[in-house]
Amino acid sequence: MSKKKKKKKETPSEYYQLSFDLFPEHSSNSLKVNELDNTLGSDISSEGKQNKKKNKKNSDFVKEIKPSISEISPPRKVTASLDNHIIEKSHEKNKRLFLPVTYEEIRNEVRSGEKKSRLPDVIVPLPEFEAKIIQIIADIKSSGHLVFLYGPSGVGKSTFIISLEFQGHIPIKEIFSVDTTKLVENDNPSLKLQKLFQEINQKARTFFEKNTSEGPKLCIVIDYLENVNGQDKNIIKAFFRDLNGLLRKYGILIIWPVTVFEDLENMRDFAKSFSTTMFHRRIPVINFTGPPLSKYPSIAKNTIKFFNDGKECYEFQLHDDDFESLKETYKEKPSTEHKIRDYLQDVKGIWEDRTNYVDKIAEAIPKPTEVWFIFPYPEAESVVARFAKQIPESITEMWNAEYNPLQPYIQEHTQRKAEWPSRRLTLALNSTMLTTKIMYLPTNSLISCIVAYSKEAGINISSEDFKDKNKYNVPSHWFGKSHARNTLKRTPLFLQLAGQKFTTGKRKSGKVKEGLDNAKKAYEKLNQDISSGKTKKLSDQRLNKAIFLALKDTLDETDFQFYCEDVHSYLSGIKPDIIIETKEKFICLEFCYTVDSTPGNLANYVLTKLNKYMTQLNYRFNIDTML
Repeated sequence: MSKKKKKKKETPSEYYQLSFDLFPEHSSNSLKVNELDNTLGSDISSEGKQNKKKNKKNSDFVKEIKPSISEISPPRKVTASLDNHIIEKSHEKNKRLFLPVTYEEIRNEVRSGEKKSRLPDVIVPLPEFEAKIIQIIADIKSSGHLVFLYGPSGVGKSTFIISLEFQGHIPIKEIFSVDTTKLVENDNPSLKLQKLFQEINQKARTFFEKNTSEGPKLCIVIDYLENVNGQDKNIIKAFFRDLNGLLRKYGILIIWPVTVFEDLENMRDFAKSFSTTMFHRRIPVINFTGPPLSKYPSIAKNTIKFFNDGKECYEFQLHDDDFESLKETYKEKPSTEHKIRDYLQDVKGIWEDRTNYVDKIAEAIPKPTEVWFIFPYPEAESVVARFAKQIPESITEMWNAEYNPLQPYIQEHTQRKAEWPSRRLTLALNSTMLTTKIMYLPTNSLISCIVAYSKEAGINISSEDFKDKNKYNVPSHWFGKSHARNTLKRTPLFLQLAGQKFTTGKRKSGKVKEGLDNAKKAYEKLNQDISSGKTKKLSDQRLNKAIFLALKDTLDETDFQFYCEDVHSYLSGIKPDIIIETKEKFICLEFCYTVDSTPGNLANYVLTKLNKYMTQLNYRFNIDTML
């Protein structure tokens, strides 16, 4: 076997040169990184002091950012810093956006099964055109009608026809499409119209063998036959003569989509030479203009969600402003150029441009970072559920923070609204640079880790005090390290790190409820102790240390490297509670030890802390140029 070639380690100058090559317009800013880091660090320290006073007043101990304490965790040598990290391209590529813009793409995706049954979720009602179809059907008794559906290519004619089958108020039982491209024979293409008639006739006969003329109707669609040019006139006349006879016999609706008005008029003239009753007396043609421009953004968002397994547009670096701005540009165009297909293609173009730029920035980042916000108060499970994805079948997306629940807490604050433009929030929540998760840690698991590892973590509370019913009231069997590890193994935090599925659904009875009830008093007492400052050597950092030790004992250290109260490898102004490093990424655990269980408190904590991460990323990689 050949020896594995050793990677060359970049020097600081080589690394920064790579950044300048990717983003030469920002090279001057990159040289000021150290100066900016020092400034941010001082701001965070002063803010921490202010928060401490506020926390004491509110009897709360939301986690503060403090300098590292050597006695808790000896400072590590930052081996993965920008100055000496081996540049890796191990980040995951952006999720691929599937956005169908043609009828064929939609049809291939929804032929049958569950996706077809859910198609109404993506359909936008068009009352003006639906009313015309309903009127034609209402006047069908023993005889049927042919209607031309006229509109330019890309306006949405085929999608509208698909939607008719799923609109309960439209009396259509079945839609049958005839693909006329399959009717052509190489040796004799002139037989196309004859074969088309045979298909229509056969389908009508089969339908009425099982159905009566009084019930919902059969709708037959003539696909991919925009005109009859090139056909012999006698054949054309024979086709319309036979079709007229069929419609007199069977009460069906035939829809014929056409894109060129001259072709429509030509075919209509042929049909009129035999009968005027073939067409509805008032609606021989539906001039289809598609959905109104005001509906374009919602159509695009629904289409993205439907065809991408429920993922919101924000997960593809697309946000509300993109859809609205694009709609405004369409308002400046003539109405004849308002086509939903073009709009969807433009949305896809925005995604392609943006993700290409995101990838360029991500390639300059040694490893992507994930920030996991952990809430351990007793009610956290139900509160977290409002803000995080609950998708057990997708481990990578489980607990991912969602855009929509956080957005209201931005809009209601003037300062925060300026800090968090829509695109910045999408980058912070789900990108190749940064991914945000929000999860809970059962309170009983937290307390078990604290009491089991209290000595090693420097928590100056005796076992007797922990067990005292008038103080912490911790059950005796919680003090064993094996119990703490076993409890930890059932938590969302551990299962997510271990890559194991977690079953969602709040459990309100049995041992789980009993464990939470037993832990509540201890958690509230610890809150009081830290807020009042009466207990020496007790702080949120000590609690972090206990969890840190429990995680190290529970997880395989060959796959993870653990650091407690240490500086992030390349975001030097960031000091997470716990850093877990894997070959692919940095996972930053941020614990919010609070007794305030309101959704607003959770949102405020996440957005405030996340803002620091994004600020640091901008200092390093100038990501604000994307906003």
